[in-house]
Amino acid sequence: MSLNISKIKNSLSVIILCGGEGQRLRPLTEKIPKPLVKIKNKAIIEYIINHFLKYKIENIIIVTGYKHNVLRNFINKKYNNKKIRVINTGLKTEIIKRIDKVSHHLKENIILCYGDTLVDINLNKLIKFYIKNKTKLLVSSYQLESSFGILDMNSKDTVTNFREKPKLGIWFNVGYFIFSNKYLKITKNFKDFKNFLFFMAKKKYMKAFKHKGKHITVNTIAELEEAKLQIRSFR
Repeated sequence: MSLNISKIKNSLSVIILCGGEGQRLRPLTEKIPKPLVKIKNKAIIEYIINHFLKYKIENIIIVTGYKHNVLRNFINKKYNNKKIRVINTGLKTEIIKRIDKVSHHLKENIILCYGDTLVDINLNKLIKFYIKNKTKLLVSSYQLESSFGILDMNSKDTVTNFREKPKLGIWFNVGYFIFSNKYLKITKNFKDFKNFLFFMAKKKYMKAFKHKGKHITVNTIAELEEAKLQIRSFR
């Protein structure tokens, strides 16, 4: 591992967003927060934390709201010897406000990710990309794949090609933002994270890291069932 990557890792704070109510996963989330919903034998948050620890990134802040005490107790028991903090940032708090509430804990560089999204992203490659683009806010992206077979047709409706669940050439946000804490000064000018990202894109301050491995997001019961099938190949 290069000295530059090690230096960035030592200067990193990870924020995992875990404050939402997970209403689309009811009744599973009536007693526990969404990040504690299990896929096979592990909670979603375990997969996320363990992925960072695998890359020796240990300064992790979990920002919570809904069922804070339940999540805090789980983390304290499971990772009691790690540098992981669980901070209550309130119910129904916008992402940008959650970031602001923990800003005094943050180091020079920040990774921000979602507490309901599993991505087997190579964090060393992400950091290398960041080193080359340190003036930018990086967002990790994944190519949208159709869940249907796509037909190509001519003017007479004759099918000229059939593509089974093809990649669509559209890339979407899967989190794993990495950026300098200097951008925290800009976030204070916005009431929500979406408008902040819109501003950064318009100003060309943002750059995409294209992830081509695995991606699992769990928002609904149907997605959870699909995740149980996908997790077998997730590393």
